[in-house]
Amino acid sequence: MPVYNADPYLQAAVDSILHQTHRLLELIIVNDGSTDGAIEQLVTDDRVLCVDSLGNGIVPALNHGIAVAQYPYIARMDGDDIAAPARLATQLAYLQQNPEIAIAGAKVRLFADVGELGGGYALYQTWINQQCTPQAIQRNMFVESCIPHPTAMFHRDVIDALGGYHDTPWPEDYDLWCRAHLHGYQFGKPNAEALLHWRDYPERTSRAQSRYNKSQFLACKAHYLSQVLQQLGRQECVIWGTGPTGLKLHDLLTQAGIRVRHFIDVNPKLQNGEKRNKPVWVVDAPLEEHDIQSLHPFVVVAVAARGAREKIHQALAEAGQIELEDYLFAA
Repeated sequence: MPVYNADPYLQAAVDSILHQTHRLLELIIVNDGSTDGAIEQLVTDDRVLCVDSLGNGIVPALNHGIAVAQYPYIARMDGDDIAAPARLATQLAYLQQNPEIAIAGAKVRLFADVGELGGGYALYQTWINQQCTPQAIQRNMFVESCIPHPTAMFHRDVIDALGGYHDTPWPEDYDLWCRAHLHGYQFGKPNAEALLHWRDYPERTSRAQSRYNKSQFLACKAHYLSQVLQQLGRQECVIWGTGPTGLKLHDLLTQAGIRVRHFIDVNPKLQNGEKRNKPVWVVDAPLEEHDIQSLHPFVVVAVAARGAREKIHQALAEAGQIELEDYLFAA
């Protein structure tokens, strides 16, 4: 649990771990330069170890906490969230019963510190809680981070094999998940009720720091997506979607050495048009036989409009395309 000025939430977060049904645990609190005195005021027990980070920022704090950890399983927790009482027991049993899973997440319940969450948060909670199986998480690896960081539990040897967290310009957790995905590790979530109450408030780290903004998240996607395409033997792709996400993804993939042949769109106004000096192929859904050639060599779908992903997936599947072999979603 890396902590930077987590008052007034820290004691509740700590209590939620110390009151777990699985009692055999150590809680490592890594002080990441806090100045609010909350750590010093904690009421804890002998299972709690407080240490100072060896650097500045969350990545050194996380790596130091892992370095001093004693157990073969490591769970992440933030100082402003609340773990359900059976969280650790449920995830531990899941990992032990499913040895092929390297990193386990959990379903979450989002809640606002003040007021109500907007409708977009409810849709996000529903979507992320649907991504539980290894297959679903693999399919959606480049859509969004399917493993909320404070829900993660992983094998110690897995995090060691991956070299711990890396200090990158983009989110450290998504970077780790993408590296694990690239190395063939599997993810999953136990089919249980929400195991983490995930707090949203204006000062939350993911809102306050630039490394967590959309442009950096997209840069991380492109960095690892280019490597996945190379693993598949693909040096070229086409991008379905000509909006801001598709155009930015074009730029980033091009910089990473992946050639984008052309764009695909359904908007008839783009017929015979160009984006980024590349032709736009306008297709209909369901796809006609003459549209199929536009899908090769590999389709990266970068359309984020609500409901579009399902329609595009159906159109591609009906055209005989196989997800992760012929196409994947990146928005």
